[in-house]
Amino acid sequence: MANHTISKAFNFIFTYPIWRIEIDAENKLIAVETRNPDDTLPYFNVITFEGTYVLKDFKAIAKEWVLAGIQCKKLILKKIANNTPIDAGIQVVDCYNTKIQETWFNYIFIGMVDQGVLIRPKVIAEGFQLFLNLQSMSIESKNETPFKPYTSELVYPIIYNGDIPIFLKDFPIDGEIWINTVNDYFIWAFYEKDRNNRYQIRLVQSTRETLTESIIAVSELELKLFNIYFLIHEQIFLLTDNKREFVSYLV
Repeated sequence: MANHTISKAFNFIFTYPIWRIEIDAENKLIAVETRNPDDTLPYFNVITFEGTYVLKDFKAIAKEWVLAGIQCKKLILKKIANNTPIDAGIQVVDCYNTKIQETWFNYIFIGMVDQGVLIRPKVIAEGFQLFLNLQSMSIESKNETPFKPYTSELVYPIIYNGDIPIFLKDFPIDGEIWINTVNDYFIWAFYEKDRNNRYQIRLVQSTRETLTESIIAVSELELKLFNIYFLIHEQIFLLTDNKREFVSYLV
Protein backbone atom coordinates (compact mmCIF):
# COMPACT_ATOMS: atom_id res chain seq x y z
CA MET A 1 0.00 0.00 0.00
CA ALA A 2 1.34 3.42 -0.94
CA ASN A 3 2.17 5.75 1.94
CA HIS A 4 0.05 8.77 0.94
CA THR A 5 -0.55 11.90 2.96
CA ILE A 6 -2.98 14.77 2.43
CA SER A 7 -1.09 17.82 1.22
CA LYS A 8 -2.24 21.21 0.01
CA ALA A 9 -1.93 21.73 -3.75
CA PHE A 10 -2.99 25.38 -3.81
CA ASN A 11 -5.02 28.12 -2.18
CA PHE A 12 -6.28 30.49 -4.87
CA ILE A 13 -8.15 33.80 -4.53
CA PHE A 14 -9.75 35.30 -7.65
CA THR A 15 -10.38 38.98 -8.31
CA TYR A 16 -14.18 38.58 -8.37
CA PRO A 17 -16.71 36.07 -6.96
CA ILE A 18 -16.90 32.65 -8.62
CA TRP A 19 -20.01 31.81 -10.65
CA ARG A 20 -19.10 28.67 -12.61
CA ILE A 21 -16.30 26.10 -12.75
CA GLU A 22 -15.52 23.70 -15.60
CA ILE A 23 -12.70 21.13 -15.80
CA ASP A 24 -10.40 19.93 -18.59
CA ALA A 25 -9.10 16.86 -16.76
CA GLU A 26 -7.07 15.60 -19.71
CA ASN A 27 -4.96 18.76 -19.77
CA LYS A 28 -5.28 19.44 -16.02
CA LEU A 29 -6.89 22.85 -16.49
CA ILE A 30 -9.65 24.53 -14.49
CA ALA A 31 -11.84 27.22 -16.07
CA VAL A 32 -13.51 29.66 -13.69
CA GLU A 33 -16.12 32.25 -14.57
CA THR A 34 -16.15 35.17 -12.15
CA ARG A 35 -18.37 38.26 -12.16
CA ASN A 36 -17.72 41.84 -11.11
CA PRO A 37 -20.44 42.61 -8.54
CA ASP A 38 -20.60 46.27 -9.64
CA ASP A 39 -21.62 45.67 -13.27
CA THR A 40 -22.08 41.82 -13.35
CA LEU A 41 -19.66 41.62 -16.30
CA PRO A 42 -18.10 38.13 -16.62
CA TYR A 43 -14.36 37.48 -16.47
CA PHE A 44 -12.87 34.11 -17.36
CA ASN A 45 -9.84 32.53 -15.70
CA VAL A 46 -7.91 29.35 -16.35
CA ILE A 47 -5.57 27.81 -13.78
CA THR A 48 -3.62 24.56 -13.68
CA PHE A 49 -4.15 21.77 -11.18
CA GLU A 50 -1.02 23.11 -9.47
CA GLY A 51 -2.69 26.49 -8.95
CA THR A 52 -0.89 28.71 -11.48
CA TYR A 53 -2.58 31.12 -13.86
CA VAL A 54 -2.84 30.26 -17.54
CA LEU A 55 -5.42 32.96 -18.27
CA LYS A 56 -6.39 35.76 -15.87
CA ASP A 57 -9.54 37.91 -15.97
CA PHE A 58 -10.31 37.53 -19.67
CA LYS A 59 -13.17 39.99 -20.16
CA ALA A 60 -16.39 38.83 -21.83
CA ILE A 61 -17.85 40.52 -24.89
CA ALA A 62 -20.96 41.34 -22.84
CA LYS A 63 -22.63 40.20 -19.61
CA GLU A 64 -24.80 37.66 -21.49
CA TRP A 65 -21.79 35.42 -22.17
CA VAL A 66 -21.21 32.50 -19.78
CA LEU A 67 -18.76 29.63 -19.40
CA ALA A 68 -19.98 26.51 -21.22
CA GLY A 69 -16.89 24.29 -20.92
CA ILE A 70 -13.17 23.80 -21.38
CA GLN A 71 -11.63 21.16 -23.61
CA CYS A 72 -8.56 20.81 -25.87
CA LYS A 73 -6.99 23.73 -23.92
CA LYS A 74 -9.76 26.02 -25.17
CA LEU A 75 -12.48 27.94 -23.38
CA ILE A 76 -15.98 27.46 -24.75
CA LEU A 77 -18.35 30.34 -24.05
CA LYS A 78 -22.03 30.62 -24.94
CA LYS A 79 -24.47 33.50 -25.04
CA ILE A 80 -27.56 33.56 -22.83
CA ALA A 81 -30.36 35.98 -23.77
CA ASN A 82 -32.13 38.17 -21.24
CA ASN A 83 -35.62 37.23 -22.42
CA THR A 84 -35.11 33.60 -23.53
CA PRO A 85 -33.10 30.68 -22.07
CA ILE A 86 -30.96 30.34 -25.19
CA ASP A 87 -29.69 32.87 -27.71
CA ALA A 88 -27.28 32.54 -30.61
CA GLY A 89 -23.61 32.90 -29.86
CA ILE A 90 -20.57 30.67 -29.32
CA GLN A 91 -17.02 31.80 -28.67
CA VAL A 92 -13.93 29.57 -28.51
CA VAL A 93 -10.75 31.02 -27.01
CA ASP A 94 -7.30 29.43 -26.83
CA CYS A 95 -6.34 29.37 -23.13
CA TYR A 96 -2.67 30.01 -23.84
CA ASN A 97 -3.08 32.62 -26.58
CA THR A 98 -6.29 34.65 -26.55
CA LYS A 99 -5.48 36.07 -29.99
CA ILE A 100 -6.46 32.63 -31.30
CA GLN A 101 -10.23 32.80 -30.97
CA GLU A 102 -13.39 32.56 -33.04
CA THR A 103 -16.94 33.79 -32.44
CA TRP A 104 -20.05 32.47 -34.19
CA PHE A 105 -23.15 34.62 -33.60
CA ASN A 106 -25.52 32.60 -35.78
CA TYR A 107 -25.18 29.26 -33.98
CA ILE A 108 -26.71 27.93 -30.77
CA PHE A 109 -24.72 25.87 -28.27
CA ILE A 110 -26.24 22.40 -27.73
CA GLY A 111 -23.62 20.52 -25.72
CA MET A 112 -20.06 19.29 -25.33
CA VAL A 113 -18.84 16.14 -27.10
CA ASP A 114 -15.39 14.59 -27.38
CA GLN A 115 -13.00 17.03 -29.09
CA GLY A 116 -15.80 19.42 -29.98
CA VAL A 117 -19.13 21.10 -29.45
CA LEU A 118 -22.55 20.29 -30.87
CA ILE A 119 -24.16 23.39 -32.35
CA ARG A 120 -27.21 24.30 -34.42
CA PRO A 121 -27.85 27.22 -36.78
CA LYS A 122 -30.10 29.84 -35.21
CA VAL A 123 -32.58 29.65 -38.09
CA ILE A 124 -33.27 25.92 -37.49
CA ALA A 125 -35.55 25.16 -34.57
CA GLU A 126 -34.82 21.51 -33.67
CA GLY A 127 -33.16 18.27 -34.78
CA PHE A 128 -30.28 19.45 -36.98
CA GLN A 129 -26.79 19.35 -35.44
CA LEU A 130 -23.33 20.36 -36.57
CA PHE A 131 -19.93 19.59 -35.05
CA LEU A 132 -17.61 22.44 -34.06
CA ASN A 133 -14.14 20.86 -34.16
CA LEU A 134 -12.06 22.35 -31.35
CA GLN A 135 -8.78 21.24 -32.92
CA SER A 136 -9.33 22.85 -36.33
CA MET A 137 -11.79 25.55 -35.13
CA SER A 138 -14.03 24.61 -38.05
CA ILE A 139 -17.69 23.59 -38.36
CA GLU A 140 -18.31 20.11 -39.81
CA SER A 141 -21.44 18.10 -40.59
CA LYS A 142 -19.98 14.70 -39.51
CA ASN A 143 -23.13 12.94 -40.66
CA GLU A 144 -21.44 9.57 -41.16
CA THR A 145 -19.45 9.56 -37.93
CA PRO A 146 -21.23 9.21 -34.57
CA PHE A 147 -20.40 11.81 -31.95
CA LYS A 148 -18.36 10.49 -29.06
CA PRO A 149 -19.68 11.70 -25.70
CA TYR A 150 -17.58 14.04 -23.61
CA THR A 151 -16.70 12.19 -20.40
CA SER A 152 -15.99 14.29 -17.34
CA GLU A 153 -13.50 12.98 -14.78
CA LEU A 154 -15.19 14.95 -12.02
CA VAL A 155 -16.51 12.86 -9.09
CA TYR A 156 -18.59 13.93 -6.10
CA PRO A 157 -18.52 12.04 -2.79
CA ILE A 158 -21.58 10.15 -1.60
CA ILE A 159 -23.28 10.39 1.78
CA TYR A 160 -22.21 7.56 4.09
CA ASN A 161 -25.15 5.70 5.68
CA GLY A 162 -23.35 2.90 7.52
CA ASP A 163 -22.11 2.57 11.08
CA ILE A 164 -19.63 5.27 11.99
CA PRO A 165 -16.11 3.78 12.27
CA ILE A 166 -14.49 3.89 15.69
CA PHE A 167 -11.72 6.21 14.46
CA LEU A 168 -14.31 8.90 13.56
CA LYS A 169 -16.33 8.82 16.80
CA ASP A 170 -14.19 11.36 18.67
CA PHE A 171 -14.68 14.06 16.02
CA PRO A 172 -17.49 16.61 16.61
CA ILE A 173 -19.27 15.77 13.34
CA ASP A 174 -22.07 18.17 12.42
CA GLY A 175 -24.49 16.55 9.97
CA GLU A 176 -23.73 14.08 7.20
CA ILE A 177 -20.50 12.25 6.48
CA TRP A 178 -19.33 12.01 2.87
CA ILE A 179 -17.10 9.22 1.60
CA ASN A 180 -14.99 8.47 -1.46
CA THR A 181 -12.20 6.06 -2.31
CA VAL A 182 -8.81 6.99 -3.74
CA ASN A 183 -6.47 4.10 -4.51
CA ASP A 184 -6.15 2.04 -1.31
CA TYR A 185 -7.72 4.63 0.99
CA PHE A 186 -11.07 5.97 2.06
CA ILE A 187 -11.51 9.74 2.10
CA TRP A 188 -14.08 10.97 4.63
CA ALA A 189 -15.38 14.54 4.77
CA PHE A 190 -17.69 16.27 7.22
CA TYR A 191 -18.46 19.57 8.89
CA GLU A 192 -17.53 20.57 12.41
CA LYS A 193 -18.35 23.72 14.38
CA ASP A 194 -15.55 25.77 15.88
CA ARG A 195 -15.58 27.87 19.07
CA ASN A 196 -17.08 30.82 17.19
CA ASN A 197 -19.98 28.66 15.97
CA ARG A 198 -18.63 28.70 12.43
CA TYR A 199 -18.19 25.65 10.23
CA GLN A 200 -15.00 23.93 9.17
CA ILE A 201 -14.52 21.03 6.77
CA ARG A 202 -12.40 18.12 7.95
CA LEU A 203 -10.84 15.60 5.57
CA VAL A 204 -9.90 12.21 7.00
CA GLN A 205 -7.92 9.53 5.20
CA SER A 206 -8.16 5.94 6.42
CA THR A 207 -7.80 2.27 5.67
CA ARG A 208 -10.75 0.03 6.54
CA GLU A 209 -9.71 -0.06 10.19
CA THR A 210 -7.27 2.78 10.82
CA LEU A 211 -7.14 6.57 10.51
CA THR A 212 -4.00 7.57 8.61
CA GLU A 213 -4.41 11.35 8.23
CA SER A 214 -6.72 14.13 9.39
CA ILE A 215 -6.72 17.82 8.44
CA ILE A 216 -8.95 20.89 8.53
CA ALA A 217 -9.28 21.73 4.83
CA VAL A 218 -11.44 24.86 5.07
CA SER A 219 -12.40 26.91 8.13
CA GLU A 220 -14.41 29.98 9.14
CA LEU A 221 -17.47 29.11 7.04
CA GLU A 222 -20.66 30.94 7.97
CA LEU A 223 -22.84 28.39 6.16
CA LYS A 224 -22.47 24.87 4.83
CA LEU A 225 -21.76 24.64 1.09
CA PHE A 226 -24.07 22.98 -1.43
CA ASN A 227 -21.34 20.48 -2.45
CA ILE A 228 -18.71 19.76 0.17
CA TYR A 229 -16.03 19.06 -2.50
CA PHE A 230 -15.35 17.42 -5.84
CA LEU A 231 -12.59 15.02 -6.79
CA ILE A 232 -10.54 14.57 -9.95
CA HIS A 233 -8.16 11.61 -9.95
CA GLU A 234 -6.23 12.09 -6.69
CA GLN A 235 -7.02 15.75 -6.10
CA ILE A 236 -9.82 17.33 -4.04
CA PHE A 237 -11.19 20.80 -4.79
CA LEU A 238 -13.18 22.96 -2.35
CA LEU A 239 -14.75 26.41 -2.38
CA THR A 240 -15.06 28.74 0.59
CA ASP A 241 -17.99 30.98 1.44
CA ASN A 242 -16.33 34.23 0.39
CA LYS A 243 -17.04 33.00 -3.17
CA ARG A 244 -13.57 34.06 -4.36
CA GLU A 245 -11.35 31.43 -2.77
CA PHE A 246 -10.65 28.00 -4.29
CA VAL A 247 -8.66 25.40 -2.34
CA SER A 248 -7.20 22.05 -3.41
CA TYR A 249 -5.56 19.08 -1.71
CA LEU A 250 -3.71 16.03 -3.01
CA VAL A 251 -4.96 12.82 -1.38
